[in-house]
Amino acid sequence: MPLLGSALGGASAEALRELARVYDPTADDSRISAEVFLFHKYLLMQACVGVFPEAHVDHVVGGLFAALNERASGLELGPDRQQAMEAVWQQRAGQFDQPFSQDRVLFLDEGAGPAYWKETIGRFYQNVREMECPPDLWAGNDGPSYLASHSVTIALDQMLSALGEICRLHFQEET
Repeated sequence: MPLLGSALGGASAEALRELARVYDPTADDSRISAEVFLFHKYLLMQACVGVFPEAHVDHVVGGLFAALNERASGLELGPDRQQAMEAVWQQRAGQFDQPFSQDRVLFLDEGAGPAYWKETIGRFYQNVREMECPPDLWAGNDGPSYLASHSVTIALDQMLSALGEICRLHFQEET
């Protein structure tokens, strides 16, 4: 999946890694990387919903999942590990649904301000490590949360552009 791979190697992933390190300096790099992957996977699935004809969204998302699972099977993970990964994915997707929906409304509101993905990113760093009273990483105007939000916007734009091109090539008669 070059599309997801480019997001995971891009500015958005690095900004989220940095944010996770600021949020929890004791966080394990593998945990951070896993959460960054799940976050971007969620963004990719949401981008599909907005791009492809409604009748094909489930098919496209299923194809993306199959491609990702095929890559994972190349890692020679056992069935237990694959089931555990799927369970974590289901949990994360459920956790991101409400914050992403709230943030999306703000993103579409022209007067909302620069912190478009505040709830979604907040959920991301809570997934890195759940804290009862998390620090306010949105203080100031140029902290790591703002950089992450800006980078997520760019990553989503890139995903939407790439998926839009895929849609145009494969579903041009329906768009």
